[in-house]
Amino acid sequence: MALAAAPFAAQAETWNIYGWQNHSWEFVDIDGGRSFDRIQSNAGNIGFAASVPTGMNDISVNVRCEQFTYFNHFAGGTGWCNRNSKIGLSHPQMGEIMFATWLLPYNEGVAQWVDPFYDAGADSHTSIMGSVGANTIFYNTGDFDFQASASGPGTGLSGAEFNYAVAGYDTGFNRRQENIIQYWSPNWNGFVFRFAWTAGTRDESEGPMGNEIDPVIRSSSLAYTNGPLWLAVTWQDHEDWTVASVGEMETSDAESFRVAGRYIMDLGDGMSVQISAMWEDLEYEFNGVTNVDAAMAAFGYSNFGSSYSLLDSAGEVIGETAAVPDTPPMQIEVDEDDIKAQKTLALVRDLFYTQAADGTYAVTTGVVVDTWDPVTPLINAVAPADNPLTETDESMTGCAASDATTPCSDFTQSVVNNEVLMTAVDALNNARDIDTTTDGIQAPDLDVAVGEDGAGTAAHRNAQVQYDLLVSRATTAAEEAAGPGAPAVSAAANRAAMTAGQNVKIERDAWMVSGKIKFGGPIDFRFSYMDADDLEVSCASCSGDWDETAADAWNVGVFYTMPGGTELRLTYSEVDNDRNGTYGQGISGTGLGGVGVPDGSGGEIEMFAVGIVHWFD
Repeated sequence: MALAAAPFAAQAETWNIYGWQNHSWEFVDIDGGRSFDRIQSNAGNIGFAASVPTGMNDISVNVRCEQFTYFNHFAGGTGWCNRNSKIGLSHPQMGEIMFATWLLPYNEGVAQWVDPFYDAGADSHTSIMGSVGANTIFYNTGDFDFQASASGPGTGLSGAEFNYAVAGYDTGFNRRQENIIQYWSPNWNGFVFRFAWTAGTRDESEGPMGNEIDPVIRSSSLAYTNGPLWLAVTWQDHEDWTVASVGEMETSDAESFRVAGRYIMDLGDGMSVQISAMWEDLEYEFNGVTNVDAAMAAFGYSNFGSSYSLLDSAGEVIGETAAVPDTPPMQIEVDEDDIKAQKTLALVRDLFYTQAADGTYAVTTGVVVDTWDPVTPLINAVAPADNPLTETDESMTGCAASDATTPCSDFTQSVVNNEVLMTAVDALNNARDIDTTTDGIQAPDLDVAVGEDGAGTAAHRNAQVQYDLLVSRATTAAEEAAGPGAPAVSAAANRAAMTAGQNVKIERDAWMVSGKIKFGGPIDFRFSYMDADDLEVSCASCSGDWDETAADAWNVGVFYTMPGGTELRLTYSEVDNDRNGTYGQGISGTGLGGVGVPDGSGGEIEMFAVGIVHWFD
């Protein structure tokens, strides 16, 4: 219908009022969940459109405001212009450029051509195509069932620019996107092209991990539309869209590519057969994740951590780590010169000196006094301390080389850095030499009696005992301390620690075949079948396909068209997930994430529906 508006200028404007109502009574059974019936408004809508010549070079201005008209349990959950709405300029030979909220070319460029159920119901191709399950259902500015927030319809994603509420529901490829600039080409001998991108109002904004992100979506389609054969390719890219939506990563990218075709065979007398097919490759990339499990869970795969094995750097499956008890000291292998170099003043003091009441030290009885007299002033020049041998001792500067009265700069100084102390240690070593005419130290044999060959004098033996004590204590001090025990660590904690900062890629292929048979009267038959492969997951710790994540879906229906254009429908639809599959049904995501049912199979969603549709223009 048309409506003449009061002119604000010389040119009067004629507005067209259009839309359709699409309602169905649906009987839904979710495997492992519940069975229920409902009345769905699907994509019922009303729109207002006008195209007005500007009076300049055949350029027209085009205005459109379209909105949903839910009037059952979604009533009140929508706002003005929340469906395909725009203002644009067009020229017959140049095409049209617009500012809009609109279905992106990636999906709109193929959906109505290959999906015989294309009316935004639960039997839509969006059950599988353009989605990897999880939360990647149809993104829409007007609130479908699962997109409404906890506060009720209209408060979730409805109409808000770059609204990332409800996490991963904003990560799908089938989307009606607000805040876009879009170009439509004219028809060039059957070829039509569309391209759209989101305005960059979030450029150089801060992401969830504090780094800069630049979210943008780009979408395009190219189709050949002449004759019974129709062909198309579409492409879409989401830069930093997932990180802005779900977090748990520094940056992200997502991309999908589609090819599609349709052929209509006219059999005459109103009879025809339509066959369509579509294939797509879809992938997501998460860069610099907090950890792989957290990123996958935030994206919508809460079952990833329990059903997918991650590998450590050695190629072993990351699992639970058992508790570790305290470990015993490990002996450092050292030779005699190394031991000397590790002596500290504190160790020498503790072994050979006794502290007097006035705080000074005297040589302990039994030590070769002549050897140790020069050290006594040095001992008395510094404060006592209980300092174990440390690795840093060997790098410290120390006492004056020949002045025993000069205090050390550090009480923990190594023997090797103190000539006076080193001289004293060497003197003790030489004091045990029973044969100074032979090179090397000829130490006394403490296992033989004094007076026997090799026994040495009492002084030699005393020096040997003291030197052995010094070596023993120094060797003990050179040992590594006992390692502390460790509690058991869960597989989840180990996976998180070992996969922090990795990059994750998720990829899957899917295909669809569909058809429509017109019998030459008011009745036609329609069908579609879709199949999604297992997800292929790639990361430093990922070993390949995530098994049992595939799904398939099929729809059949009988349609009766009344003379005035009203259509009656009887349809059956089913989505069958493998054990870890998370695909839902249709545009509203019915049964989304219905996995882990008691028998261990994937979630299956079935629906019978009786519907009525009426278009008006």
